[in-house]
Amino acid sequence: MGLFDRISDIISANFNDMAEQFEDPEKMLKQAVWEMEDSIAEARKQTAKAMASTKLVERELASNESESLNWKNRAQQAVQAGDDELARKALQRKQEHDKLAVALRDQLAAAQDASQTLRHQFEAMQAKLAEAKRTLATLSARQRAANVRKKIHLQAADEELGFDDGAFAKFDRLRDRVERTEAEAEALAELEGGADKSFKAASKCSTAVNDSIDNQLDAMKRDLQ
Repeated sequence: MGLFDRISDIISANFNDMAEQFEDPEKMLKQAVWEMEDSIAEARKQTAKAMASTKLVERELASNESESLNWKNRAQQAVQAGDDELARKALQRKQEHDKLAVALRDQLAAAQDASQTLRHQFEAMQAKLAEAKRTLATLSARQRAANVRKKIHLQAADEELGFDDGAFAKFDRLRDRVERTEAEAEALAELEGGADKSFKAASKCSTAVNDSIDNQLDAMKRDLQ
């Protein structure tokens, strides 16, 4: 593919559409950026050559215009001196430079057009390369974010978030230990409370039995009297 074909392809490229057509758009855009940089490097050389050619033609044209004016002045001096032969020779030299100047003006116009076209295309390629790099940076950031989200979702689904859960497990064990200790304390308190009630009930029962025996003994003594 020639340079101008590559320039046309680059300038007309739509990177968003290109990215959507490839399975790995980031890789595709990186490759496109590399190719664009190579093409731009070649376009820079060609543009520089065209600009240099324009400058050379400008200098050559200026030199011939200057020589034409110089021989014109010599012809006038020869005429003033009455030397027509010398004047003719001077005018012939002037005519030679005039013809070259005419050709150089046409050449300069073509060189300027080519140089300007290449320069505009080169600037357009640079702008397109900047656009491609921005698109690549945006796409790369989106890809990284998507990969992170995907990893998090997969880890969450597998209950493997990758965090150190030792502190949480330790807290749960400590909580269980405290709750068990509290439950044991409540059980002991309940047991002690039950023992006190049983002792009091037994004491009341023993007192009641003793009172009944005493009453029976008193009644028996009264009967015997």
